[in-house]
Amino acid sequence: MRKIKRLLHKFFGGVGNFFAIIILVSITAIFVNTYVLSTRESSSALRSKNSQEPSLGSNETRQSSMQAISRPTTVDPGCEINEKCSSDSFAFKVTSGDGLSKYPSICFNNKLLLDKSLKDSKVGRGLNIVVINSTTFDVKLTETFDTYLEETFFLRALRLNLTDGDIVIMASFDEITSGLREASIALLEKYGSQTIKLVKYRDSFVMLGQKGIPRGKAIEMHVKKGGREYAAAARIAGCATFPLGKITPMVLPNVEIHKQGNITIGTSIENCGLTEVCKSDEFSVHVYTGKDNNDEPKICVNGQYVISKGINNAGRGLNIAVVSHNKEVIRIGHFDTWQDDSTNLEIFLENLEDDAIIIVVTFDEASSKLSQHSRNLFFDLGSATIQNLKYRDVWVLIGQKGINGFSPFEEISYAGTGFAYAPPIDKKICVPKKLRGQPIRPDPIPYRNDLRRDFCSRYEDYGDFCSETNVDKSLSAVPLLNRTLEDNPIYSTPILVIAGTSSNALRMCLETILMQPGVNAVNVIVAIDEKSTELSALVQLFGFKNLTLPSTTNYMEFYEKAMKRTWDLYLKSDKLIVIEENLLLSPDFLYTLALLSEVFRKDKSIDAIQMWNPNSFDIVNGSIELIYRVDDFYGLGYLMKRSFYDKSIKDSFKQCCSKRVWEKWSFSDLTSSFLMPDVSRVFRRPFDENEADRQKSTETLFNQKRRTNLDPFPPLSNIDTLRQNKYDETIKTSLSSATLLKSLDKCSSINTYMHNLIQNQNISHIFKHVYSQQSVADVSSLLPVLPCFGLLPQEVFGLYHGVLRFSSNNNSFYLVGSKSPLLNTKS
Repeated sequence: MRKIKRLLHKFFGGVGNFFAIIILVSITAIFVNTYVLSTRESSSALRSKNSQEPSLGSNETRQSSMQAISRPTTVDPGCEINEKCSSDSFAFKVTSGDGLSKYPSICFNNKLLLDKSLKDSKVGRGLNIVVINSTTFDVKLTETFDTYLEETFFLRALRLNLTDGDIVIMASFDEITSGLREASIALLEKYGSQTIKLVKYRDSFVMLGQKGIPRGKAIEMHVKKGGREYAAAARIAGCATFPLGKITPMVLPNVEIHKQGNITIGTSIENCGLTEVCKSDEFSVHVYTGKDNNDEPKICVNGQYVISKGINNAGRGLNIAVVSHNKEVIRIGHFDTWQDDSTNLEIFLENLEDDAIIIVVTFDEASSKLSQHSRNLFFDLGSATIQNLKYRDVWVLIGQKGINGFSPFEEISYAGTGFAYAPPIDKKICVPKKLRGQPIRPDPIPYRNDLRRDFCSRYEDYGDFCSETNVDKSLSAVPLLNRTLEDNPIYSTPILVIAGTSSNALRMCLETILMQPGVNAVNVIVAIDEKSTELSALVQLFGFKNLTLPSTTNYMEFYEKAMKRTWDLYLKSDKLIVIEENLLLSPDFLYTLALLSEVFRKDKSIDAIQMWNPNSFDIVNGSIELIYRVDDFYGLGYLMKRSFYDKSIKDSFKQCCSKRVWEKWSFSDLTSSFLMPDVSRVFRRPFDENEADRQKSTETLFNQKRRTNLDPFPPLSNIDTLRQNKYDETIKTSLSSATLLKSLDKCSSINTYMHNLIQNQNISHIFKHVYSQQSVADVSSLLPVLPCFGLLPQEVFGLYHGVLRFSSNNNSFYLVGSKSPLLNTKS
C-alpha cells in the first residue's frame, strides 16, 4: 500500500489529485459518448438516408452546388431587387414587354441575361426564354420563339432540348397566343404554370418554372390587355430556392418507328391488286383511307401490305411508309395527329433520305394537331393540297424528297356537310422510282378571303380568327345534304341573334350558326347597338343582316326591342329562333329543332322549345336521345311560337321577362308547356369579369362543368311520346313500375351509396323518389336532396306537374311530388 501511495504522490502529487483526475476523465468520456458520438451517428444516418433517396432539392445537394456556383459580387444594372437572398436561393427579376417600344428583360443570379441592350441579344415578338441548368446554374439556352406565328420550334425546344429540372424563365413581347396551341399550353403546365391558359391576345406574361414540377408551382404573372392596345408589363422579382416543387420526370408520347428488319409484313397480294404489271423502274402501290373509324387504313408496296389493321401500329392520324430508290420499304411511321402534337412527325420528315419516296395515308382524323410546319414539310415533298386538310377529311400523298414541283399522285376527299367522314380514297397505281413533279399546282390556288383580311386589318383582338392559318378560310353557310329535311320549316325560320358588347363572343356565336347544316344566311338577323361600327362590320362579314337599335345600358330593354322589331320584320312567320351572343350552338341545334318541328306544330300546348337544360351537368351524364316537357322557361337558345309571344310576352315583357332568362321567366298562362332536351344543345360561355348581372348562384350554375351534345345527328328516341296526353300517360306508366328510392336525406354532394346500389342491381333502370308536399307548388323538401343526384340545390329546374325528370348514366330518374297529379298513390 505504501508503495502505491509513493507512486501516486510521485506521478499525480497525491491521492486526492489522483481521484480528481479520475473523475474529470469520466465526465469527459460521458460527454463525448453522449453528445459528440451521437451527433456524428445522427449525421451519418441522415447522409445515409439522403444517399438512398437522392433529390434535386436535398440540402446536401443544394449546399454542395452552392459551393461550386459563382456568386457575382456586383449586381448588373436593372437586376436590383428589394430583398437579400439567402445562401441557398437565387435572385431573379423578369419583366415582359410593354407595347412595342419597351422590351422584355430577364435577370438571374444578379446577371442580366436577356435584354435589348446586350450584344447579340435575341429579343423579339413572342416568348423570350432563358434556360438555366439546375445543377450548375449555368445558362443553357437563350432564345426567342415567335409564337404569334406558330409554336413548332418552341414546343420542340421544351420537349426535346431540355432535361428534367431545367429552370425556364420566360417573358412575353408584343403577342404570344395566336400560334400557341393546346400542345404548348399543356406542356407549359408541366413546367409549373397554371395561368398560361388564361393568357389572351396581347396580354403580358412572365414565368419562372422548372421542367417536371407540378402545375401551380411556377412563379408567374399574367396581366390582361383590357381596354388598352397592349397590356401593361408583367413583372416578377425576388429570391427562388430550387427545386420549386417535386420534380417528376416528364413522359412524352412515344412513337415507334419501324425500320428495316423490324417491319411487320401483312397480307401478300400479287402486284398489290393491279391488273397490269408495273415496269422495271416502277413498283406497285395500293392506298386506302378507310370509310370510317371502324374500318382500317391500308398501304401495300410491291405486293405486301405494310399498313393494315394490326400491322405496324396502323391507326388514327397519319400512316407513312418510306421507300428507298431500290424500291424497298425502309421505314414505317404512325403519327396520331388528332391526339398528339406534330413534333415527332416533323423530325421524321426532316430526316428523310434524299430521293426517298414517301407514301402517306390518313385515317379517321389527322388534321386537329397537324402543325403548319408539318404541312410545309409535306408541301416540300410535293403536296399541293395538304394546306386544305380539315377535320375528318381524308388525304393520300405519294411524294419524294427533292421532287421538283407537285406530285402527280395526291388526292384529298372532303368530309362535307351531312357526312361524319369524307368518302374514302382507294387507289392502285404503279409508282416510278423517280417522281416527275408537275410544275403547275394541280388544283386551284387556295382561296383568298379579301373581305376577312380587310376586316382583320382594321380590327384587333380576334386572335385565331385572324391568324394566317385561318384568315383566308371562307365564311359560307353549310348546305343541307339530308334530302329528307329539305322542306322542313325550321330551315326557313328567322333566327334572331341578340348582341351585347363582346365582339369575340358574337364572332364565336356566329361561327357556330354558320356551321349549322342547312342554315339560310338571309334568315339570320343580328341586333346590335347602332353606334357599334365594328359589330356591324363583323355581321356583314358573315353575310348576315344587321338590325341596328338605339343605344341602351339595359340589356333586357335591348332584348325586348330586338324581339319586337324582328317579329315586325317577319310578319308572315309563325315562329322565331332566338339566340344570345354568349351562346355556342351544338352541331345538331337546327337538326334537333327540325326533328321536333312536327310535334311542335301539332301540339297547341307546346309554346316553345328551349335548347338549354339547367340540369345538364357533366357529372349527371344525361342522354342525348331524350326530350322532356317542362312547365318553366329557361330559354337560352329557343324556338318560340308567335301566338305565345303575342299572348304572354308582347305587351307584358317587363312583368314576365325583365330578368335574364336563366332566372326563369314567369308567365300568367299556367297552361303553357315547353320542350327541353336532357342534354343541352347550346353552351353558355363563362361569365366575363365585367358582367354586372353576375350573381353567386348564377356563377355556380355556369361554372360547374356542363355537358353539351357534340353529335351532329343524334337519334331522338321519344319524339312520339311528347304530345301532352301521351306524355302524361308515359310518365304515369313509368312511375308505376319504377323502383322506389326511400329515405333520401339531405346531401351536400352525390350520394355515393345510393349510386353504387343502383349500379349493382339489374332489376330496373327506372327509379323514383317521392318528396312530400303541402301543395303542388311546394318543393321545400325536394331542394335538400337535389345534390344527391349531382344537381344544384339553389332552385329546382325542369319541373313538369311536380315531377323532375332526368337521365343519369343510362338510368331514368323521377323525383315526384306527393301532390303531383301524375303520381298514382296506389303504385
